[in-house]
Amino acid sequence: MKIRSAAFNAALKNELSGRRLRLAAIRRQREREVYALIPELRALDEGTKARAFELGRQAMSEGSSRLLSEQAQAMIEKSTAEHRRLLREHGFDEDYLDLDCICPECRDTGRVNGELCKCVTQLAVTVAFADSGIRSDQTFEKFDLELQKDQRNRAAMKKIFDQAVNYADSFPENERRDILYFGMPGVGKSYLLNCIGARVLERGYSVLKLNSYELIRLTLDSLRASPEDRPDFTLPDLLIIDDLGTEPMIPNITIETLLSIICTRQEGGKATLFATNLSLSSNDPREQTVQDIYGERLSSRLMAPRTVKLQAVLTENLRFSV
Repeated sequence: MKIRSAAFNAALKNELSGRRLRLAAIRRQREREVYALIPELRALDEGTKARAFELGRQAMSEGSSRLLSEQAQAMIEKSTAEHRRLLREHGFDEDYLDLDCICPECRDTGRVNGELCKCVTQLAVTVAFADSGIRSDQTFEKFDLELQKDQRNRAAMKKIFDQAVNYADSFPENERRDILYFGMPGVGKSYLLNCIGARVLERGYSVLKLNSYELIRLTLDSLRASPEDRPDFTLPDLLIIDDLGTEPMIPNITIETLLSIICTRQEGGKATLFATNLSLSSNDPREQTVQDIYGERLSSRLMAPRTVKLQAVLTENLRFSV
């Protein structure tokens, strides 16, 4: 994914510069840890630096010489072997102090083969959309099953909760990439979406959560923008669309936008989560369903059995019970 954005490029430059500072701090912390435990390693490394400096000074004063070069190479090889031996003997990886980058994939350049590296994708999402949209106060650790007073509702929610945890912990290797949560308002659908998003984000994947109203507003606001300045909803590893059904139904825009995003993400193997207060089916002609609102083409994508898990949340309304 290539991004032509002055704001993103500035943010990326700051991020990569900050990494160099963080890397130096990590090195210093590791050196303090290791040298306190292995004093002979400190003496070895300091002696190696002093000897290398002396050989360099000699080379400058006497002119380049093959003998000095060979001596320096032999000294470095011997010291390196001893350095690694001491680390191994004390339970460390032999390259524990050899940090040269934070991301081994892009080596802190931000790109791999000209494409945006996974390590900065969330930065691009945050710059493009101002925030990931994930609430830090709604996580699996803070999920309280005891709010469900009825034992059957608590058992039902526990099952839904466990499946959500499994999805987040298995991401992106899920049998079905997408989930459509449906149920009445106040049953905890948005909270579950935040929990999943927070865990996936914590595991190093990029996440964007927004409600369907915001999605359509962003689309409308960017209609006259150049292609590179339009919101790219295919960018995050996980896209979360909440409150499906509350967006304005604008002819030739709303359904086409949602259909384009969902089709592109499904065909590209990208995961999308949805939550809606709409029913999937109803015997009441006065109640509108997903298919009534979105039509056959879009609803078939939203409820495709091979790629989408349909998850009913039929527990009590917590907004009025607590």
